[in-house]
This record gives sequence, C-alpha cells and structure tokens, in this order.
Amino acid sequence: MEKKDKIYEGKAKIAKLEVDESPNTAQKYGIMSIPTIVLFKDGESVWQGVGVQQKQTIEAELNKVAS
Repeated sequence: MEKKDKIYEGKAKIAKLEVDESPNTAQKYGIMSIPTIVLFKDGESVWQGVGVQQKQTIEAELNKVAS
C-alpha cells in the first residue's frame, strides 16, 4: 500500500496563502471565504472548494487534475 504522503508526489504541489498578507492574489482568484482550496492545472484555476471539504471530495478533484 502506498503511503498517503507519497500519493501525489511529482503530480501536485501544496501551497498555503495568507490572504491578509496577499490580498491582491486572493482577489484575483475570487477568494471571499476562508478556508478556500483552489486547484490549478497548467497555471489555470480549475476547481475551488469553499469551506471545509471532505477528504474524498478533495482527493476526487485532485485525481481529475493530476491525471
């Protein structure tokens, strides 16, 4: 069984943005609520999840983007 922390290695990067420190970036992507998860593919936003998201939802969306 593959370790959970290695599933998306080489396929996805995880980053955190402090919206108070980067309000222009938050505005650019329409982030109005915290938490918000934004998935990008080839530099373009392809999915946003606002509020707490279920693990299965995030994994399903990552699998679509990382494939």
